[in-house]
Order: sequence, then structure tokens, then C-alpha cells
Amino acid sequence: MGGWVSRAPAAWIAVKLVLIGAYLLGTNRLLAERVAHIGLQPGLAVFAAVWLLCIVTMLVLAFHARTPARVVWSAIFFLGSTFTLSHALIVSRHLGLIEFEQLLGLIGFAHNLKGFHDAQILQAVAWSALGVIAINLPPWLAPPNSPSLLRWPQRNPGLLQLLPVVAIGAILYLRGGEGSNGFPGQYTTAAFAGVLGAEKVLAPPAPEREDIALPHLGQRPFRHIVLVMDESVRGDYVDLNVEDGVETGLRPLGTALANFGIAASTANCSATSNASVRYGVTRDSYLKDLQLNPSFWRYAARAGYRTVYIDAQRHDGKLQNFMDPREVGEIDEFVQVGTAFAPDAKDIEAGRLLNRVLLRERPSFTYVNKMGCHFPYEGKYPTANTLYSPTMSRAFVSKETDDGSGYRQAENAEQRWRQVNSYRNCLAWNTRGFFREALANVDLSDTLIVYTADHGQNFHEDGSPGEQTHCTIGTASPGEGRIPLATITRNAELSPLLRDAARRNHDRGSAFNVYPTLLALMGYGPPAAGANFEADLLGTLPEDNTRFLSTYFVRFGREPVWNSIGRTTQLRDGLQRVLADDRHASSEDSGAASGAP
Repeated sequence: MGGWVSRAPAAWIAVKLVLIGAYLLGTNRLLAERVAHIGLQPGLAVFAAVWLLCIVTMLVLAFHARTPARVVWSAIFFLGSTFTLSHALIVSRHLGLIEFEQLLGLIGFAHNLKGFHDAQILQAVAWSALGVIAINLPPWLAPPNSPSLLRWPQRNPGLLQLLPVVAIGAILYLRGGEGSNGFPGQYTTAAFAGVLGAEKVLAPPAPEREDIALPHLGQRPFRHIVLVMDESVRGDYVDLNVEDGVETGLRPLGTALANFGIAASTANCSATSNASVRYGVTRDSYLKDLQLNPSFWRYAARAGYRTVYIDAQRHDGKLQNFMDPREVGEIDEFVQVGTAFAPDAKDIEAGRLLNRVLLRERPSFTYVNKMGCHFPYEGKYPTANTLYSPTMSRAFVSKETDDGSGYRQAENAEQRWRQVNSYRNCLAWNTRGFFREALANVDLSDTLIVYTADHGQNFHEDGSPGEQTHCTIGTASPGEGRIPLATITRNAELSPLLRDAARRNHDRGSAFNVYPTLLALMGYGPPAAGANFEADLLGTLPEDNTRFLSTYFVRFGREPVWNSIGRTTQLRDGLQRVLADDRHASSEDSGAASGAP
């Protein structure tokens, strides 16, 4: 059985080896950085041993005559290397287990990458396709007659690939979910999937959620209560909090508006932030709370409110942000803005839908998940309504998102300025348009609206590397957690109390405080001492209240990562820094023009 199946010259063998080497180096760009980080210590020997294992097993596969094994595993390698290389090119960081898990939760929004990161993804696909070609390129070697100890791996190249997967998985387990940085992306993603899959299979059944823990006092202070969760709105970029901020349309509300300033999100990623608010998690036990706490839907229903969910992001019944069919069963009206509406019309329609609810006599609690301003920013406002220019390139092609062909995330001050202008145009159009429609002819004396966002944005104003705007794992930019927080009502009794609370807690609020605030304003009594609730916004909040999570899901003993949104003196420096960069660039251009012959 030995011998070459394909009697190719030695040059073909060399070509195949060179292509495989180029594939491994080209798709693992951060390898040298990782080796330098480890340094000359015993850990480097372990790192090298795992790499050697990966190379040997891949070569056995590549030169094996068994076609099905090569095809299946080259497809797995293609997906893995595309995933890890795209991530490295976009965020300049290694893809870890937690990042992988987080990205899986966002798979429904993969279309948002189109246009924003086309170049990086296409580059990753091209390098990964090289691997498919190299592995399946002849010559191939039939299994030789070897000693029995070596015969099994030589005859089972597909199963042999599991050795590096298991080795990397073992390192992840022993190091608290870490330790995979720098290993071949072809195998790390398979190891991530294996660890997460094993964890899911071995995990005990999900516990039953607890019942409502607070007594209702018998009266509803408001007929209608609304929580508006905007998407990717940064608190220090809007006019509520900075003079040069984007006009939201809320300041003319005067005394109806209670502005709590710049607040902290619960986390810096949409899924975790939204779910944390819906289930009222606390800082000390947020993972447990996410599994056990009753949703705010249940509290609203017990208080006599009809529950309404308006979703301007998904359609056709697709769920997001860890919402499941059980939770949908707690919602009386589940409404999604369909693809008949272009992205720049979705928030407008969501405002109209909310307005119809607020004009009803029947009491309601409504949760609005706005389209907001997740990237790509272009296509989410009409060209005729461009307030800030120059902007990023624009190419609207669908009813769901625009692909933004021809532009990428900012790589320098000029590109950042264009990006920020596109973002501000998106904010202005969607925020003003939404509230204009939502508040038309609404009696605010009997209505409460809480306005906030799921997370902020990182525009890398400080020149930090990478192109990630949010969802950073580990230490994150303060801008990723800066969100607006305000309430709207003309209720004679509670409007003054909310304004006083806003003055007292200005720049101290957090999305962690939203859930208990909603319950209090639904008519529920205060929690007992020691109960598992965060403080509400009506009390006095501590100064260290403004932290957000960037490493949310932790396992194997790893600690979560908390980040501050910045000291009070720094909270409003983001937009100002970008404006200063633009003014500096403009003055240099003017100087050059005036000095020209």
C-alpha cells in the first residue's frame, strides 16, 4: 500500500509545502507578537509543542490520499482561519474563547460587517482559500506499512486532527478560558466550538426563573411606561450632554425632560446589555441573575400593563439579545418593523407604532429596540438630510442594511472625521425622527418614557490601534460604555421628583439602575433590605456607579472585566477631541493654501 499515488516531481512537493507554510503564516498574523509576549520561558516550549503538533497533523492530512478527510477538514480550516484572520485584521487582537462566544451571539448581524470591513474579510477569505488549494493539491501519499503504533494515525488523518483541538481545549480549561492566543486559527476555532459544546452538553438543566419579589402597592402612577433602548448611541455625542452634540429633539421638552447626564451601560455589547436590563441583573451576581430573575415583562403584567415589544432591528420573528420563545410568551404584542422599510425609515416607523400605543386608553408597558446607529452608519439617513460633512462613502443596496461599498473604518484623523460625521448624521435623523413621531399628540402627564442606549462607541479618538467600535473583550475604551440616560414625563407629582433625582445623580447613573426604576414607577414597593436589586434612579447613587462590563461571560475561574466610563472631567472629551483634530487639519490646509504660489 505504500508509495506515491501521484508520481509528481519533487518540485511539486516543495510547492505544496511552500503553499501550506504561506497559508499558516498568512492566516496567523499575530504569531510573532505572541512569541515576543511569551518570551524565553517554559511556556514558550509548550507553545512551540502545540504548534508543532498542529503542523505535523496538518501535513499528514495534506499528503494523505483519503479525499473525504482532506475535503472536510480543509473546509473546517477555511472557516476557522477566515474567522480568526478577519478578527485579527479588524481589531488587531487575538480571537479568544469569550470573543468567539460573543460573536456567535451576534451572528444574526453579520451583514453589518459588509461595507465596513469588506477589505479585511476578503483578504481573510483569500488567504483561507489558499489553504484549501494547498491541502488538496497533489501529490498525496498512501498509508505505508508502519509499526502498529503509527499505523492508526496514518490511516485516520481526519481523526488525527482532533489531537491539536483537544490539546488547545485542555489549555483553555486549565487556564480559565485563556491561553489560546497565537495558536493556529485553523484549530483554535474548532477547540472553542468543542469547549462550548461540551459545556452545553454537560451543563445542568436551566433552573426555573424566580417569581416576582416585590409587592405591588395597588396604584399605577402612569398609564403608559416606555423604555426606549437606542442602538450604539454614545452619551457624549448628543446635545443632552455636550454643547456641540447632535440634536436629539428632546431639549425643547423643557421641564418634561429629566436628564441624568452621561451614564454607564451594563456591558459594551448589544446582546448582554439588553438582556441585563430586561432581567434586572446586579453587579455582584449578574450571571446568576440572568438565569433566575423574572423579566420586567412579568412585573409589568402583574401591575396591570399590557406588554408591547417594538423591534426596529430584526424581522420575520427572528429573535436577538438572548430573547427566547419563553420570553416572547410573556409579551402581549410582539411587533417588528419589516423589510418593507429601508434602514433610514425603520426608527420613524417604530416611532409611529409607539405613538399608536400611547394614544390608547389601555395601560401599557412598551420596550422599544431602536434601529439606532450601529455600523454601517451610511444608509440610515437620507442623503438630503446630511447635516455634517464630509461623510463616508455611500452605497445603499437593500431594505435591511446598506453595504457601504468603498469605505472602511477610520485609519487616520481625516477618515475618523468622515466616520464621526456619518455617525452624527445617523444620530440626528433617527433620534429626532423617532421622537417626533412617537410624541405627537401624546398626553405626557400620564406617560413616562425612559430613554437610554445599549452601549456607546469607540472612535479611537486617542489614536489607539484597531477598528472595533464596541464589544471589546478585556480592557475597553470608556466610550464603549458611555450612554445617554433621561426620562420624559409631565406628571405633576413625579416630574419634579425625577428632575431633582437627575440633578442629584447627574453623570452617576447606570443601566443597572433602569430595571428597579421601572418597577418603582410601575407602582411596586421598595425591595427589602438585602434583596437582590440595584438602587433605583430616584435615590442617591454612589459616585463609583459608572462601570460597565467588557468581559461578561466568564468560566473556569476567570474574573469579569469592569471598565470606568471616565472621570467627570473626561466624560465630555470624545467629540471635542475629534472636533479639535478637524479644526487642526482645516487650519493646516488653510495655511498650506495661503502659502501656495
